[in-house]
Amino acid sequence: MSKLDLSRRQFLGVFGGVAALSGLGLVGCGGTDNAASGEGGDAAAALSGSISCSGATSFQPLVEDASDAFCDANPDVSIAISAGGSGQGLSQVADGSVQIGRSDVFAETKLEADQCEGLVDNQVCIVGMGPIVNANVDVDDISTEDLKGIFMGEITDWSEVGGSAGAIQVIQREAGSGTRATFESAVLGGDTAPDSFRPVAEVDSSGTVVEQVAATEGAISYVAFNYMESDGIKALSVDGVDPTQENVENGDFNIWAYEHMYTRSDEDESTAPVTKAFIEFIMSDEFADTVVADGFIPMGNMKVKKDVDGNVTPVE
Repeated sequence: MSKLDLSRRQFLGVFGGVAALSGLGLVGCGGTDNAASGEGGDAAAALSGSISCSGATSFQPLVEDASDAFCDANPDVSIAISAGGSGQGLSQVADGSVQIGRSDVFAETKLEADQCEGLVDNQVCIVGMGPIVNANVDVDDISTEDLKGIFMGEITDWSEVGGSAGAIQVIQREAGSGTRATFESAVLGGDTAPDSFRPVAEVDSSGTVVEQVAATEGAISYVAFNYMESDGIKALSVDGVDPTQENVENGDFNIWAYEHMYTRSDEDESTAPVTKAFIEFIMSDEFADTVVADGFIPMGNMKVKKDVDGNVTPVE
């Protein structure tokens, strides 16, 4: 990745929310190679316009990679990518302020029924998630029961789960985070932590979670698989099962979610062709290797599926 690419991503991470609302900071696209367009040939060359995409941070890096390739092939297209969490992405696509709302959860779990009307659920890939701890924590595996106890505020010292004595410092995602909703659904099983439980921090992005866990002795939190390979942290296995793509695909590791890119069925015709082509490109065979390289799972790899209520069944 060039310094120019890195600078652009840093800019989007800080100012993307403003860009999505004000129209400033759009990612300019350049290049002439149509091979990565997902449309091909003259149709790809004819694409033009600006769209905005906000929401879940868990797969924002993947969407940025897709935007780079797509925009290189379509020089007259601009895409603004901002963070804010699944709740924000869903709310913004529902009210029409962005063309794509990224989410780790089904819209029905975050929005009112009338807000879901007209939304189109594009499930583009799978994200695995799991617990991470500060690298100095001497625990490598944890049971779902103990993990629940920690995030319910019932277990407060590492010695209670097989580690050396020391306070457990819980770093939580903010309300509205799809990553948090997925984790709590799989681990807490519908229960909620009491109001008396106070994590040491609530943060607004997966990147910040990694930074905080690495900097805080005794810390624990959770992130998508693609954030687990960072200095100062380590991923835990759960119930003896490692957090790997293969274990998610076969149903052995149960903390995972679809990555949704919600759109509107009544999107304005001035932007709809770009939105459609961009999502088709992310789901295309030619982009599948990047999906895997970035730590995600193509839809076609899954041997199990999950419905809006969290029920997991074999793929037929």
